[in-house]
Amino acid sequence: MTSILPSIQRMQPGDHYCGIYRTDEDQRAIIIDFIRGGIERHEKMFYLVNLQSAEQLRATLAAAGIAVDALVDRGQLVILTAKEAYLKDGQFDPDKMIALLGEETEKALAEGYSALRATGEMTWALAGEPGSERLVEYESRLNHFFPDSKCYAVCQYDRRRFDAEMLLDILHTHPKVLFGREGYDNSQMYFVPPELFMERDRQSATLDTWLRNLTARGVGDA
Repeated sequence: MTSILPSIQRMQPGDHYCGIYRTDEDQRAIIIDFIRGGIERHEKMFYLVNLQSAEQLRATLAAAGIAVDALVDRGQLVILTAKEAYLKDGQFDPDKMIALLGEETEKALAEGYSALRATGEMTWALAGEPGSERLVEYESRLNHFFPDSKCYAVCQYDRRRFDAEMLLDILHTHPKVLFGREGYDNSQMYFVPPELFMERDRQSATLDTWLRNLTARGVGDA
């Protein structure tokens, strides 16, 4: 399996990535390198499963030579389901989820880890659970949370399951992107800052941001 480790290695606390993948192999590459990076940096890792079970995730990591049982036993790797995290109390609440990330970050630092790295399989949002319509709001608001924190994340999106309209909003709300097995800086491309994205209608905010990015690149050969 081709590694995307160079892209993972460039991640720093405060980063907010979406990982858009088109194959199971690409998703496994993201998962494995994300966990390997956390081990190398002595960071605590939060994995929120949905498409697969905790047992399937552990099997994937073990097959890649990662001592997953030891990681879980010492608390460096925490595996939760969507219902235990995103849908705690039976519905999705962006405020509660952001608060959970903050609490878990503080806990990780108190336990002696250098940061908290989190990743979640976002397909839970396709099941019509209460509050799931607030997913894009949550993704945008995370851009206020991450920059000043010792936490960073990859939000996993399956291109085969999410429609184009949703994934366009995901590009609008993530300054960093993993696509397939490569990493990209989206901050001056399609990313729309949260203060614009949430306080105005999305189309106007997107248009103004893209025009600003276009003119910032200077006059071309048109």
